Amino acid sequence: MVLKARIYKDYKTALIMSYEEEISGEAYFAHASSFFTGRGRDALLLLAQVEAATAAAIYPLLERYGFATTNPDELRASGRAEADLKSGLSWTETVAEMVTDYPAYVEEFENLERLAPERDRKFVDVLIKHEIAAIEFAKLEAAGDQNSFAPLNTFLNTNDMV
Repeated sequence: MVLKARIYKDYKTALIMSYEEEISGEAYFAHASSFFTGRGRDALLLLAQVEAATAAAIYPLLERYGFATTNPDELRASGRAEADLKSGLSWTETVAEMVTDYPAYVEEFENLERLAPERDRKFVDVLIKHEIAAIEFAKLEAAGDQNSFAPLNTFLNTNDMV
């Protein structure tokens, strides 16, 4: 089953959900890394770093508007629990799921960007860029490219992060 993008009608809900999913996503990838060795482990730890950097980049928007979020410990527990549900997937299956499902997140973030006030769009663009980097990584990894980590490292090392 391919993940379908959720459509949000209001900016606040979409922004809070996006931030919270970056927090839970960091925990998801960090915990999922324990199910693998070698490249799989290293890739998932790198993805956890991407999630953390993205959450940090958009957090100023939550502060600007005074938006409250779910307790981070609860979000992290949720991410770990979601990873546990997928603990039986092989590395090939994990990467294939990224290729097929993660484009829905790009669509969601593009919708969020359309809802965002002009001054917030550079922050929301980080969400889009991080997801594109994850998808590009997964496509390269699925193709057996030994440089598949490059999009993730480029995101972490050269992205303005507003």
